[in-house]
Amino acid sequence: MKIKLLLFAFFIVVVLAGVSVFWIKNNEPPMDEVTKAGKMLAEAQLEKSPKFAKAAFREAELNYDSARIEWAKQNERFILLRNYTKVSEFAKKSIESSERAIGQSQKEISNTEDQLAARIKRIGEKLKKFETDFGKFPLDKKHRDEFSKSKLLFAESLQTYRNKNYSICKSQLDSVELVVNAAYKHYLQQLENYFEDYPRWNEMVKQTISSSKKNQTYAVVVDKFSRDIFLYKNGTIFKQYSIELGANWIGDKMQQGDKSTPEGLYKIVEKKQNGQTKYHKAFLLNYPNEDDLKRFSLNKKNGSIKQNAKIGNLIEIHGNGGKGIDWTDGCIALTDKNMDELYKFCPTGTKITIVGSVKALNQLSIRLK
Repeated sequence: MKIKLLLFAFFIVVVLAGVSVFWIKNNEPPMDEVTKAGKMLAEAQLEKSPKFAKAAFREAELNYDSARIEWAKQNERFILLRNYTKVSEFAKKSIESSERAIGQSQKEISNTEDQLAARIKRIGEKLKKFETDFGKFPLDKKHRDEFSKSKLLFAESLQTYRNKNYSICKSQLDSVELVVNAAYKHYLQQLENYFEDYPRWNEMVKQTISSSKKNQTYAVVVDKFSRDIFLYKNGTIFKQYSIELGANWIGDKMQQGDKSTPEGLYKIVEKKQNGQTKYHKAFLLNYPNEDDLKRFSLNKKNGSIKQNAKIGNLIEIHGNGGKGIDWTDGCIALTDKNMDELYKFCPTGTKITIVGSVKALNQLSIRLK
């Protein structure tokens, strides 16, 4: 009888041990799932999900933390009472949320890259257009310094874009665009104010061409804005040359020393060559003429210029040009080669008409896009 009881007890122990081993084996902590959840969370972090997929990433974090907390809680229980079902559920939810966060982040980053690439292209075109339209404009020091800094900042934004520092890139582009738009608006307004004189310029050009045609003579029209000088023969354009002007060319000449090229109807009063000028060859114009003297007197009366100001003189069309910048004190400069050619066609007395532009502003390509 004792042997039977012992055998029965042994059988029970073996069965219980087997059940325990089976239960424990099939209720092990979901280590692989929790490990995978941690790796997926780290990958989501690398994909910048905290920035571009905040909600999904936060959900992944919370589920991962819950899985670890639940795991620790179950480990404190008696081994046969442990249940890791919730740990597994939390880990799976964390993995799903991380995968969703990664997908959202990659999509958002792709959209951000496309948007920034488009902005870089657009702002680059604005910078180029500003230089095209106002590169020879006499910018004031403030705008010149700001524009130079903006060009450097734009170059930096290209590098930050390549480095995928998109928030910094966006901030840099915002700063550049703000400066360029403000500068363009400022100088476009100046230009619009300047072109209010276009009807007068147009009338002077028409008068000059008509005189050339009627009298079968040469005449010269200077277009300050386009930096061109046109030689007319019998009312038709015969030659065209590039020119350089006074450093402060926009607007009419107000007084001596303002480095502005005057506008009006003039004529050649003296031709210089063979050492008579340091600028190769030159045409001396009859500046100031009567209109210039009247305007100068009026500007003194209304306070536009100081009472001790002088009107200046010695305005010429001369050589030594080709420097690529506006550098004269108010004269009009051509290359020596072009000056030699122009010199042959223009006798003393030739009409010289200087205007801001032969075209109206709406005929030019200057518009902020």
